Amino acid sequence: MSVIKRFDPELFNIIQREIQREISTLELIASENFASYAVLEAAGGVMTNKYAEGYPGKRYYGGCEHVDEAENLARVRLRKLFNAGYANVQPHSGSQANMAALMTFINIGDTVMGLDLAHGGHLTHGSPVNFSGQFYNFVSYHVAKSTGRVDFDEFHKLAVQHKPKLIICGGSAYPRFIEFEQFREIANKIGAFLMADIAHPSGLIAAGLHPSPIPFCDVITSTTHKTLRGPRGGIIMTSEDRENPWGKTAPKSGRVKMMSELIDSAVMPGMQGGPLMHIIAAKAVAFGEALKPEFKI
Repeated sequence: MSVIKRFDPELFNIIQREIQREISTLELIASENFASYAVLEAAGGVMTNKYAEGYPGKRYYGGCEHVDEAENLARVRLRKLFNAGYANVQPHSGSQANMAALMTFINIGDTVMGLDLAHGGHLTHGSPVNFSGQFYNFVSYHVAKSTGRVDFDEFHKLAVQHKPKLIICGGSAYPRFIEFEQFREIANKIGAFLMADIAHPSGLIAAGLHPSPIPFCDVITSTTHKTLRGPRGGIIMTSEDRENPWGKTAPKSGRVKMMSELIDSAVMPGMQGGPLMHIIAAKAVAFGEALKPEFKI
């Protein structure tokens, strides 16, 4: 802060006022948290200087040996944290993680089911003002007024009627355990992929206080800055890495591409360019913190 105070006192004073606001108010916004000083240090650190398009060991720039180490560390810790077989830590946000997941599993114009925004869903679960509602044919399901939980009778009827290629479970305002197993049962009946958006309960899942989507969902997305208490960003996971169900092949070899390859390419170059290496380093810190017993406490 002393450097900012010296060179930009106007911005320094703004930051000081924000610090005082955070200290002096009670924050009840579900999508916010307070990152640790270690996370803040990494997020504001030297790795912001490095351009690292690509993935560890396969970058388009030189000098990436140390950011490769940081990204690999983040991926290893994330897989361990959620018992995942594959993880991508490059999405800049949860919305971009969702976009990449949809790009991987379905095509433009395909039918998808998501929780209605007014019933606790998210913009990327089919809102007409969002890319999801504009690029895909979304059918919304709802919560029952009497219980506040997903109305699975309605959901089942809609699923059988519309036969979506993919179903999204989870939301931005669903203060209940997400019923991954029930969603899986109905997805199996109609042959749909199941995607879990765990942006809000991810920290509870990591701590073992909420059921895990890993055994039930084809792909899992999340933010890292809510209950996970990391920097602002997104992640994508799968229970295991396997051959993709569409039989897409690599152009030169003709071999069938793995799921990890399809998701990786959907993130970069499909949807974004250079990763935010300072944020990925901060994600590694946050995942390391979440693996410690103190995080659950």
